[in-house]
Amino acid sequence: MLSNDPKRALVLSGGGGRGAYHVGVLRFLEEHEWYPDVVVGTSIGAVNGAALASGHNANSLWALWRRLRTKHVQKPNWNPFTAVSLLDTEPLRNTLMNDGWVDFNRINDPQKAAVHLRITATEITTGQLHIFSNSLKNKTDITIEHILSSCSIPLIYPHTNLGETLYWDGAVVANTPLSAAIAAGAEDIIVAVMTPLPGSGHTVPEPPTNLYEAASMTLEWALLASFQADMKMFDLINSLAAVRDEFNRLQADYPDIVTQYMQDMNNLVGANVKQDYKHLDMPLIATPEDFIPVQQIVSYTKEWHEKLYQMGYDDMKRAWQNAGRVVE
Repeated sequence: MLSNDPKRALVLSGGGGRGAYHVGVLRFLEEHEWYPDVVVGTSIGAVNGAALASGHNANSLWALWRRLRTKHVQKPNWNPFTAVSLLDTEPLRNTLMNDGWVDFNRINDPQKAAVHLRITATEITTGQLHIFSNSLKNKTDITIEHILSSCSIPLIYPHTNLGETLYWDGAVVANTPLSAAIAAGAEDIIVAVMTPLPGSGHTVPEPPTNLYEAASMTLEWALLASFQADMKMFDLINSLAAVRDEFNRLQADYPDIVTQYMQDMNNLVGANVKQDYKHLDMPLIATPEDFIPVQQIVSYTKEWHEKLYQMGYDDMKRAWQNAGRVVE
């Protein structure tokens, strides 16, 4: 059942075949009794998010990932001269629908859904980010098309039609859309992002050697740029909250002057100036210490799933410890 007062949010980034990383993060969180009320997912994060909203936990989701292979996600596009993508994702559609990954009846029922789900996708013609939600407010009936639209990596996978609108991967605009978690009311936010942060001492990635790697590396840098933009938004909100706190202090000390100032401001902008910003604790960020090979975006193998699963667990543990939280 959906929480009426969601406080904890898990934001799952894009990353294609590296999605087992999310499951390792989730395993650590569950071991420390941290369970999300809201899950925001982009690209492969939308797949894992939909699975969690369907009732999966770390153990059952890991069982699905251990069986997942490249052939279950994509196949070559045999019409390269007329196609707009290198690969076809019809196998992913079949896998999600038939292999126990998602239960759309449960996702779309507020009494049965395990978490508030947010799925992001980018409208092709405008570049606008759309957020699809199963919550009662601004509710969308989530379908397989919404998940596939969030997974539609440009050039690599085909775009997805939702009605008359075409969509690409949500990570094109916002790989880790913190705004969706904040708008849902979350105060304790954990982010799983599969690209090392600037200044982390990571090695320089090798140049791409083929078209797949070139497209994947382009996405990699887009993912990082969108995440940095989200973090700047976080800083801005906290700056506005600090201004609000100082404003409230001044209002207590000089009520007549501040009241007149607010009236003047409202007349100037033609609307009521709101004072509803609140301070947000910085999110815990699970991120690798070095780049994961870009070819893993389109590769799904048991060996790499196991590496990424353990990597996600270890990186979440490190972030948890660095935040001063107790590791059991």
